[in-house]
Amino acid sequence: MRITTSALVIILCCIQTLQAQTTREEKKAIRVEKRVKKIERRDSISRIPVKSYLSLSLVSPITPFPRINIGYTKSLNSHWSVGGSVGVGFQGLPYTNGDSSNYSLYEIRPEVLYFIGKGEKYTNYVGLELFYINSKETLISDTFEPVNDANGTVDLIAFDRADYQRVKNGVLVNFGEYTRLSNTLMLRINFGLGVRFKDNSYSNIENPNFRGFDFEENFLFSDTNPRREEGFSTGFEFNMDFRLIYKLD
Repeated sequence: MRITTSALVIILCCIQTLQAQTTREEKKAIRVEKRVKKIERRDSISRIPVKSYLSLSLVSPITPFPRINIGYTKSLNSHWSVGGSVGVGFQGLPYTNGDSSNYSLYEIRPEVLYFIGKGEKYTNYVGLELFYINSKETLISDTFEPVNDANGTVDLIAFDRADYQRVKNGVLVNFGEYTRLSNTLMLRINFGLGVRFKDNSYSNIENPNFRGFDFEENFLFSDTNPRREEGFSTGFEFNMDFRLIYKLD
């Protein structure tokens, strides 16, 4: 009986030891599996900037010429990506229901990106972007500076109603970074500097009223209204954009 009892005790101890060892091995395997999944998820997230994705501009709808801008970008390799975006503006967006009607806009922005480094949560890039924007609207009870100023005697033309069109194109050198939000979402922050060519035109002007120099109209407000000056002009272009990105693969 004593031998049998001792044998049972030994067997139970062995079983407990084996179970404890099995439990430790299972816990270790679970930790290893979690670590591998974490690394795979991190690597998957870090690949977002150089794979294909859709993007939505968060800034375009609230500019003086509002539009909905959607983009697509596809990687060529670990450093280069190509893509672009298109924008459409229409009546009902912010800043289109005041002193204007019949607002419409379309734009095209092809671009090339070069990635210059990787961080734990972001990737930096430089890029070259071309853009073309064409917008139309009917302005109500406003003024503009005409191209033909009648030898300096006309500074402003006031009107009850006029059709306005703006055509702008140019090139930008962009710099920015991607910040991870999740395994499928990112935020792309973009700053650009370049040159633009703009042509403002007015037609179908109702009840034009010619004005001479007015300090308030010409000095205080003329530089802040992009619709103010009629005609063709060139200048520097600055661009800032925040784009929400959805990873496709």
